[in-house]
Amino acid sequence: MIAAQLQILRWSIRSSLVLALCLGPGVVLSADSDCNGHGVKVAGSDTCSCDNDTPTSGELGWTGPNCDIPVYGAEADGKDLTRGCKQDHQCDQLEPSSWFCYLVNQSWTGDWNFLTVQLARTSEDEDGDPDLYGLFTGGTSGQDQRPTNATYGYDFRETSAASHAIVVQKVRKADFEDKNYSGAYLCVKGYGSTATTYALRADYTRCPSDFTDDGQELMCSSLVSAPASGKRYTGCSADGVCSCKPPYQKPLPEVYKGLGFEECSATVTSIGDTELTIAKPFVKEHEVVETRGWSFYEFNVTDQDFQVVVNVAEEEDSACETAGHSLTCHSGEASGYFEVFLKYGQPPGWHYGQWDFRQAYQYYQTEQDKDQEVKFDAQTEGFQTGTWFAGVEGDDHSDCKYTITINKFECPLNCSGRGTCVHASNGTRSCDCQQGFFGRECANEALALAYNKPVTKAEALFEYDYYSLPEVASAALQNTVEVKVQASFSSADGYSDWVSARPELLLLKGDNAIEPTTANYTYKHILEVQNTVYEIGLGPSQLKEGLWRIAIYNPMRLYQIGYKLTAVKLAHCLNDCSGHGSCDDNGTCQCNSNWAGGDCSVNQAGGGGCQEGSHKSTAMPGKHATGYSTCACSGSTCEYTDSNTQVACDEGYTIQGSQKVGNKYVGGTCVKSSGGKSGTSAVGVFLWVLFSILLSFTVSGALLWLQQAGFLSMTWENIRNRLTRGRGALDESLYHELSMDTGF
Repeated sequence: MIAAQLQILRWSIRSSLVLALCLGPGVVLSADSDCNGHGVKVAGSDTCSCDNDTPTSGELGWTGPNCDIPVYGAEADGKDLTRGCKQDHQCDQLEPSSWFCYLVNQSWTGDWNFLTVQLARTSEDEDGDPDLYGLFTGGTSGQDQRPTNATYGYDFRETSAASHAIVVQKVRKADFEDKNYSGAYLCVKGYGSTATTYALRADYTRCPSDFTDDGQELMCSSLVSAPASGKRYTGCSADGVCSCKPPYQKPLPEVYKGLGFEECSATVTSIGDTELTIAKPFVKEHEVVETRGWSFYEFNVTDQDFQVVVNVAEEEDSACETAGHSLTCHSGEASGYFEVFLKYGQPPGWHYGQWDFRQAYQYYQTEQDKDQEVKFDAQTEGFQTGTWFAGVEGDDHSDCKYTITINKFECPLNCSGRGTCVHASNGTRSCDCQQGFFGRECANEALALAYNKPVTKAEALFEYDYYSLPEVASAALQNTVEVKVQASFSSADGYSDWVSARPELLLLKGDNAIEPTTANYTYKHILEVQNTVYEIGLGPSQLKEGLWRIAIYNPMRLYQIGYKLTAVKLAHCLNDCSGHGSCDDNGTCQCNSNWAGGDCSVNQAGGGGCQEGSHKSTAMPGKHATGYSTCACSGSTCEYTDSNTQVACDEGYTIQGSQKVGNKYVGGTCVKSSGGKSGTSAVGVFLWVLFSILLSFTVSGALLWLQQAGFLSMTWENIRNRLTRGRGALDESLYHELSMDTGF
């Protein structure tokens, strides 16, 4: 019947518009002038008095400013309000932008504290979305309050049915102080591009109530139809407070509102000190967080505990999956999520200021990462010893099953089993990581990057990827060597022109314990444009011996990126090895045969392969000396000969028994000096000369001293050798030319 009336309404509007066009521009008729046939104009005003706008149970009426919204009188008894009108009036079906209201009367002074309404979309097409709007009416406070076609001016609403097939609106009478109503209009509007169908349930109750997905009514989170032994509460006070049984009781007299303790939906598990220690984690499997509920865990933190880690993992047989930083749960086509919060001293809530710690948002979390982890330690702001609560919050759609694990550690994550815990004298704890691992918890590992071998990674979600350069050898630092690190990136997901952030190439010279980050690096290059190679070059003056680490940083972790990374080592040898050798990767010339010197420029061609005048040392340990053979050439043949050997005594030994033959000394042995170094130091001779000059002040005195010192019979070369005797280097020692049978 209502459908037929709506069709007549559409016909009358079109007819009025046609008539107005026929009469001309001077005459305009209002389509609402007859109140749509469901009311009359109030004398002296433009408002309508609608037919039966406050229908009793089972009656149909009309409401709205123009009497164009049908309204049905119904009983708020927890059952579907459409059951009495959907057969004759199709009240459970709505076209886009159309309205249907229900009037549920209830004395404001009656024995109730809550009005609970459930709206369930029964059509599968989400393009048709029923929205709920509620308006209290009647009594002394709402005599003239009537629904309108606007979506504002209502006392409560629930408009998320497009994303949630079933929604529940709970209204507390105490929130409307100093009011006096006699009932409420519950209106449903069709939103979207297609028609929708729905079911609507409501009830006035003393204590908090709810509905299961299949429409069963709950009181204090217990089925109304359940026996007393199966209920979570023992009673309901006049002011609407449930007397909850354990473990649904409040752990403290005062807790945040909305956690479920008012309706016995929250649970509290108290963990004893012997159940959770540094040596013993607390693990509880097959835990369940209920739809729109909370599960709390109470535990104690002592002075001996450095770090606490709470992990919540979805169980494989649960209908949950991860979504961003939350775990998403599925029940049919509905989906929800749960999150983990920690609070000192009381159960946490999800509002800002109601928790101390929660998991950081992980853009790069994938569907395989079906757990959440929250950790804090003695070096974290907010850490306190005493009682803590971990809370697992569920969403609106389904129960989720999980395993909760709480660990205490003496060092960050116990160094991930890859290091040793170090207790500092000031009470702090740190990890001494094993070789190859780094980070505060020794959890990071860098892949080895070989020179001139590019690494390519497909597009993926991540924050940091780490690599390490081959360690720079000391030989490379003595020569001309440079290293270049080259990187480019690509991303099909994002990093368009409007995104200012860009990936970064980071390079850090450090030790085994640290990693490059945006706050800690030696060199950095921003990768501005996709598929463009950017480079960090380390010249000889920048290259340092030891460990260098590389990081590719993705600041927009919501975006997948791929990259190509290459390390290039360039060595430059002196004079390009003069064309007589090859340059190795440390910048050292590897000379060809018969060529020597730092740049391979010394020609050693000849029979003996030596350069005329060069020396070859031969240790003579039994004689406490070192022999030096001199290279002599005859024609094109050059060789070291024993007939021209010079010998220098080791330090601490001096020559005795040698005889002067011409300008050379022959024979003798090296014997241990009586004290000090053999020979006379240059400084000592200088002081001796100066002292003698000051004493004699005469030329004859100086000549006499020189003769006594034995210098007058020596050449200047012999004098220089005498003054520097005992230093052990060939060009700074006094040598004796010996025949091989002179005792040496």
